[in-house]
Amino acid sequence: MKRLTATLVTDGSSDRLLVPLIELLLDAHTDLAYQVNCADGLPPASAGLTARIATALALFPCDILFVHRDAEGIDPIDREREIESSWPKLQPLDTLICVVPVRMTEAWLLTDERPIRAAVGNANGRDDLGLPALKDIESLPDPKKVLFGALEVATGKNASRKRRFNPHQYRHRVSELMEDLKSLRKLKSFRHLEAQIQKHLADFKL
Repeated sequence: MKRLTATLVTDGSSDRLLVPLIELLLDAHTDLAYQVNCADGLPPASAGLTARIATALALFPCDILFVHRDAEGIDPIDREREIESSWPKLQPLDTLICVVPVRMTEAWLLTDERPIRAAVGNANGRDDLGLPALKDIESLPDPKKVLFGALEVATGKNASRKRRFNPHQYRHRVSELMEDLKSLRKLKSFRHLEAQIQKHLADFKL
């Protein structure tokens, strides 16, 4: 049976948390066995996106190459054009899927409080996490700050213990526990990623 292979090129190491979200979408749209690799050993960002993409394709041959860039205040369409213009000239563009969260990856983790509570081991907590309405998530100036604040509150710890809490280590667990595509689909940037995956899978030949 054909195995669908995918590789993710991220902006930074913390953006590996995108892998479970990509897998969630693949689970929803294909019955094929698949493998998603996060590309390691790439040139630094200073080498340019073309060099990073070319190295990823060489080291991790795949059916789909997901290339991630955070929007960070830039129009997502312009980010996609930037990715497409960085694509190596001799490589077919039909393997590319652009991953452009608005404004940064952590925004996608704010759509559901359940995995945030579960990630810190307090699934039954009742403290208000201060999460924004779904319609406001993509306009947040700093989604990472909001997520880290929610993780801290979700612990239910007292003030002195909260000061020692390090949220960085928990955001990947939030991503692993995400299951609610209905909420994620409220975000335009996530719907766009899903549409690209659906189109690619429709064209995918065994």
